Amino acid sequence: MINCIVPKEDGKGEFSVSKIVFIGGGSAKFVREVSVDLFSFPELQDIHMTIMDVDAERATRSERLVRKMTADLGIRATTDSTTDRRRALEGADYVIVTIMVGGLKHYHSDVAIPAKYGVYQTVSDTIGPGGVFRTVRTAPVLRGIVEDLQAVAPNAWVLNYANPMAMNCWTFRDCGWSKVIGLCHSIQAAYKGLGDWLGIPHNEITYTAGGINHINFYLRLEHNGKDMYPMLKAISDKKIAENPMLRAPLELLAYLDHYPAEGPIHQFEYYPWFCKSKDSPAQYGAPTFFGFNVDSKNFQDRTIEIEEQIAGTRPINYKRSLEYGSWIIHSLETGSVNEFYGNVPNGGLISNLPPQAIVEVPCVARKAGITPGRVGAIPPQLAAVMAPHIAVHEMAVTGTLTKNRRLIRQAIQADPMTAAVLTLPKISEMVDEMFEENSEYVANWPKE
Repeated sequence: MINCIVPKEDGKGEFSVSKIVFIGGGSAKFVREVSVDLFSFPELQDIHMTIMDVDAERATRSERLVRKMTADLGIRATTDSTTDRRRALEGADYVIVTIMVGGLKHYHSDVAIPAKYGVYQTVSDTIGPGGVFRTVRTAPVLRGIVEDLQAVAPNAWVLNYANPMAMNCWTFRDCGWSKVIGLCHSIQAAYKGLGDWLGIPHNEITYTAGGINHINFYLRLEHNGKDMYPMLKAISDKKIAENPMLRAPLELLAYLDHYPAEGPIHQFEYYPWFCKSKDSPAQYGAPTFFGFNVDSKNFQDRTIEIEEQIAGTRPINYKRSLEYGSWIIHSLETGSVNEFYGNVPNGGLISNLPPQAIVEVPCVARKAGITPGRVGAIPPQLAAVMAPHIAVHEMAVTGTLTKNRRLIRQAIQADPMTAAVLTLPKISEMVDEMFEENSEYVANWPKE
């Protein structure tokens, strides 16, 4: 069970102004989307938002954008920005974490170094060698956030959007912060593509998903009470012919009997079956560096877009996004009841996964707090593909927090795709190169 946070009242039965802090708020596009969502609720139009980022220019850009939005909407919400994390967190009610420690430079090396050795990652932000080293860089920062929260915002609820999702949530817990939930948009987005294939309106589809972040499956997928899986299997060959990128998820459907509740581009790098030669990425339509290339281009394009929106030469779209965060905050503040999928400590929620795992399951937010749902046992063939990743999560987080190079090496040895491609000596050689590339982050770690 997750600890609950109860919204504060001013003693007169009215809600007082809440402070929402963005850590990693230099991501102006994300701040914009979440702000649109928050401001769509009348009850949240007088919040105070503090935007914190290590890059002052980017933090200020996000602040300027929010100021433009509040002026457009004519609402009372206020905002400021800072590079001082502890000052930002002082008195926070909600903290939204969107950091990418190491930036695009290390995002590139997380993919480039393994690719030299034949480990072709499409995104690398969640698992694999790239995901483990993103944890090496990120976990110490999260520990610092926890220390700041304990000092200046002991009742804050943390909404983590940053990857690697499961390892970040695991880090918060191991550092002593239980009031955290990890949020992703994959589950509530992926099923819509399936409905489009079959010509089924999205609002007629119901589903239950369960697993770990990005390695999650639709356990139940129905159209007006009828199982959709036979229909999906019947068209799978046609969809692969139309788009090779769908080969991996549709092969998983064929052989595991369930469709992944995650976009197709990730699937290539999570399993040991797909990366068998240098030609494999093309066969599965999953190019190496896909995530990095998209994010690099988006950073450039969105900077121009945001500046134009601030200047008023390009309109801001005030349509709500698919993100859960604003709904959760609204529920905790007002008592509205909302269901969503969150990343939480397992503790038996999925009975045939390790209790210490971070799992992604249905949750309910209401005034009293957040309650995760008990999924029970998932099909054993699905638990079997998740278990190795959970072991990687545990070793990567523990290895980082204890500065144990050998445990980081062993975490990458256990990664299913890496193990399918490389020998142990080659894995060790690759890890040495990644440690060297990340030397500024491990400078005070003992040698093995």
